[in-house]
Amino acid sequence: MPPVNLLIACLLAVSPFLFAPPQAVADSLTDQEIQQFRTLFKERMIKPSLPGVPTAEDIPKLRGLSESFRGMQFGGYISNYYQYESSNPRAGDSTALSPKAFTTQVNSFTVQNIELWLYKEAPDPGDIGFRITLNWGDIARRITFTRPVYDDGLVAQPMGTAPVPGRTGGRQVTFSEGYAMWNIPVGKGLTVRFGKFSSWMGYEDWESIWNPNFTESYINTDGTPNTATGLGFNYPVTDRFTANYYFTNAFDTFVNNNKSFTHGLELNYNLPDLAFFKNGLITLNTLWGPSQPLNDSRWYQIYDLIIQFSPFKKLTLVTEGDWNLDPTRIAQPSGRLKKDNNGWGVAQYVIYDYTERLGFAVRGEYFWDQDNLCELSGAGGASLVEVTGTLNLKLRERLMIRPEIRYDKIVNFPNGSSHVWNHRNNNITAIIGVSYEF
Repeated sequence: MPPVNLLIACLLAVSPFLFAPPQAVADSLTDQEIQQFRTLFKERMIKPSLPGVPTAEDIPKLRGLSESFRGMQFGGYISNYYQYESSNPRAGDSTALSPKAFTTQVNSFTVQNIELWLYKEAPDPGDIGFRITLNWGDIARRITFTRPVYDDGLVAQPMGTAPVPGRTGGRQVTFSEGYAMWNIPVGKGLTVRFGKFSSWMGYEDWESIWNPNFTESYINTDGTPNTATGLGFNYPVTDRFTANYYFTNAFDTFVNNNKSFTHGLELNYNLPDLAFFKNGLITLNTLWGPSQPLNDSRWYQIYDLIIQFSPFKKLTLVTEGDWNLDPTRIAQPSGRLKKDNNGWGVAQYVIYDYTERLGFAVRGEYFWDQDNLCELSGAGGASLVEVTGTLNLKLRERLMIRPEIRYDKIVNFPNGSSHVWNHRNNNITAIIGVSYEF
């Protein structure tokens, strides 16, 4: 008989024993024995997929891995808005002045910022920490407005020149912060940051969720930089007084555009409480260094003073003054070159927290830029005022809606026309922002 036929005959012979249901055996088992058999069968199936029990050698490794993640915090937020301007510009980038650096889209639902951060603090001497902050959305194209010399983006630029503010090569994602931190055990602890971090200048942040108003002031957009890359040193001199020194690239760049570096100083002093002067804080910020790409001789200077206190429990008053100096000769509309150009501004904030979920913030500001240092008016220099009122309403613990009305006006335009906003000298902005923190 051929081997194949022999194999088939054998399978047919034993098939009743292989595939017949074991009825007689099942009938002889009790319910308890059947349940034990099922439990044992499941354990046999699950056991191979379970990890092995850690050995004595694995335990220190697992503890070290757990220790490295201890103290880390992860979070972020989403910020969107819609705005309308009385000057009625076309949809897209607003024709309004540059102070609204991070809310420039009009007649459009705009994803302003999707931000994720991961950080670990270093509160005690000897601790090591870090921070990473990633940004998506419209703000990713605007947060670092001066490109490095090698970043051509979408539009080719001459070597070393900066792009038009707000057009950073169509960047869809960027990192606004990325630094390592070490609290060196010297005295009370000298904390050193190395990398890219938020600028120490100004009262407001680019992250609107942390500001009393949704849109930005003149001082905190054109008067101060947003980011810095380099070294930062922090030392608590006393319980009330802290000092910070910074040694960085030219401000608002990913890499340095000059051989020289920028220096900065930040001094914070917490005032003792008085009858109507509680939670008082005075902050003096300074910055001096090159600001033009491939120009080591142009040393820009900025001085920023912030005074804040609470005369009542729910009320906070903040006053900010800012002064800029540029020694470079700038061409005036008359044709002459003017040296030592200045720009300065004063802003007053009134912040009232009615409840934990409802608050109001009003900001009034005057900014003098008649030397056209910050180019607020596009050309010729001008003096401007703005008044902004914001309602901060928490619908839920982390969900906030922020309706806002803002009025901007040119009050003095000595070297040209004051009709900047679509042939008008003033502009009203109605904006509603929605943010969610997680």
